[in-house]
Amino acid sequence: MSSRKSLFLACWIVGGLISILALVAAAQPATPVAAPVAAGPALTPTQRQQLDKIFTDPIFQKATVSVQVKRVRDGALLFEHEPDTFCIPASTNKLITGAAAYAILGTNYHFKTRLLADRRPTAQGVIQGNLYVVGGGDPDLTTEQVWKMVRALWLSGVRQVTGDLVGDDSFHDEERYYPEWGPKSFQAYRAPLGALSVNYNTIEFWVRPGPTEGAPAFVSLNPHPAGLTIQGAINTVAGRGNKTVMTMTDNAVQISGQLGIEAHPDPTYQAVRDPLTFALGTIREMMKTQGITIAGQSRPGNAPKGAVLIHEHESAELPIIIRRLYRFSNNFTAEQIARTIGAVTSGQPGSRENGAAAVTNWLRQENLYREGEVIFDGSGLSKDNRQSAASMVAVLEWMGRNPRAFPEYLDAQPIGGVDGTLRRRFKKSSLYGRVRAKTGFVNGAVTLAGYCYDARGEIYAFASLVNDFQTVTGVRGPQQLTERLLEILMQ
Repeated sequence: MSSRKSLFLACWIVGGLISILALVAAAQPATPVAAPVAAGPALTPTQRQQLDKIFTDPIFQKATVSVQVKRVRDGALLFEHEPDTFCIPASTNKLITGAAAYAILGTNYHFKTRLLADRRPTAQGVIQGNLYVVGGGDPDLTTEQVWKMVRALWLSGVRQVTGDLVGDDSFHDEERYYPEWGPKSFQAYRAPLGALSVNYNTIEFWVRPGPTEGAPAFVSLNPHPAGLTIQGAINTVAGRGNKTVMTMTDNAVQISGQLGIEAHPDPTYQAVRDPLTFALGTIREMMKTQGITIAGQSRPGNAPKGAVLIHEHESAELPIIIRRLYRFSNNFTAEQIARTIGAVTSGQPGSRENGAAAVTNWLRQENLYREGEVIFDGSGLSKDNRQSAASMVAVLEWMGRNPRAFPEYLDAQPIGGVDGTLRRRFKKSSLYGRVRAKTGFVNGAVTLAGYCYDARGEIYAFASLVNDFQTVTGVRGPQQLTERLLEILMQ
């Protein structure tokens, strides 16, 4: 063999090995590159004086405050104040849930809702027996998605079900509401949970004035599931006032009150009582409108092992769902994700307990857990959660060094002064558009955590947790101090 051919063969073999190694590396789970130890950027005397003024403000002096700010690329510390003091994180807890979901479920994860039957449809489109709807914990199964799912069933040729419509929500446990959230209510932000849920387990109410004074107002529901009736009436009166009352029961919406003829209609939202009944009612009504008849009743139950798959509906990819979660701070979505993490990791029905255990185990495995940290739920709605600024920044740093998940994780968070829960904050600030972060609030706790850019475009991870504050300005007082703190540091 000539020397030229030998050289060509050697190069070809080496190149092939490099390509194979690159493919193997690409197939491995993303592991963040460890940040080197670096000296923190020095604060100027002026910045220090301004920061002293922040922390001598009566609002912060009388509160429990934990703050830390670190440069993402190398972990360099810019500033901290009581970084290891544990506080109630409120909705910033969702940052931990989302990071764990990316790491455990993966960025390509889809929630799946399956339609199964006792046997395959006949040539005439008849399902002899039951149709089973098996929930997969999808937090984003909206009315539109139900329509698509039912439409796919119709397009497959199905026109009739001779048996029952059976809802299987066994992928998660039967706990619908956590006592630690406080007394049960029909407020949408505390909607009940379930592996088979539709429209975040809430109903959208629209009330419009009647055509004349004395006429009944128009009331519409979205969705309006089969079996749910509207009882009572709302009278149209003069003016723009709105004194309407709506109360949910198991099978009815009780309405009463008055609505001004000049009133502008705005939607209101209420949580449903029974997620599974609500889901089946919505699906049944959608099937009716699509021309699919069901002879039997709607009821809960488990799909038998031999059931035949008729259709599988996939949710959007996980990053899209987490983006909606962070933009609107949806507690229901966070809990559905946390319970799904628990189900996937344990092989048991997803629950608060196994979801919290899975997230805690992940933190320990990645050396992110801090002694005293408590993951109680996924949303941060419970006051039993505990995070410090240091524990939160550790996760934010880890995500910042994760090349596969960080772009989606960063993009998911609201932009200061622009959208989501930050649309009204940082509007007139030097940090307009330079903050991407998650807000948090429960009684006695105001928090903010995420990322911000300094004047040179350097990205920092930060967390500010303020608990037990006392101020006549309400939540806006500690919020403004946190915003001013970031403005000083990001000069």
